[in-house]
Amino acid sequence: MTRKDFLIENEKNKDWKKTLRPQKDGKEILKPYPLMTMREKYMYNNIYKIGYLDIETSGLTANFDFMVSWCMYVRDVRTGKTELRGDKINPKDFEVARKGTKKDGKWTPDADLVDKRILESLLKAISDIDCLIGHWFIGKHRHDIPFVRSRIAINKISGFPKHKMVRYGDTQKLGSLIHRLSSNGLAMIGDAYGVSTKKTQIKSKHWKNACMFGNKESVDYIYHHNIKDVILTYKIHKCMEEYVPIPAIYA
Repeated sequence: MTRKDFLIENEKNKDWKKTLRPQKDGKEILKPYPLMTMREKYMYNNIYKIGYLDIETSGLTANFDFMVSWCMYVRDVRTGKTELRGDKINPKDFEVARKGTKKDGKWTPDADLVDKRILESLLKAISDIDCLIGHWFIGKHRHDIPFVRSRIAINKISGFPKHKMVRYGDTQKLGSLIHRLSSNGLAMIGDAYGVSTKKTQIKSKHWKNACMFGNKESVDYIYHHNIKDVILTYKIHKCMEEYVPIPAIYA
């Protein structure tokens, strides 16, 4: 007998009333939370769309580096449908940065402007997302969300979701919570679940050409890596979601 079978069998047992107390949704009495499907649990927590987000950057510090691309695999938990969203820098973004800003009648180059356009497109893309999930994603010493927030602050862009507007989940944290692997890297967890994909190996020449010139071939090469990461993150989360809490971080 599984744990779920046991709970179902004891659903009307008064001794288990606390464990299986029904949830209230307005006037409607819902089934006990442990017996809900994942779809029902997400709906109960007002999560209708999940965005699996990953960014590629020129380096690890947002005050000296910039975003090269972002990609998000969107999952509608109501319908099960998915879609891919994303954006990447191009040579025109470098032209904008070289031209810079006009002050006192003089144009001054502003390197930070190179990723302003794709930061704005990212904010637009996450406007209908209730929960953002990534790998090594949120919190102290993490990368994606702190980097995005920093670049938005530096570029003086408004519109990032305020506190409690969006939940955040981190598959690295979730993986370390329920597994004991040699590492909690994305590829290692994916391998444990048998959902690994062969990731694009970033060659140094492509990396430098993308970051220094916005070379289309090189940026596309990096973006392809970006896409594989978000799809892998989605697959990994689907494997682990029934064993971990619904993301509840709002930071």
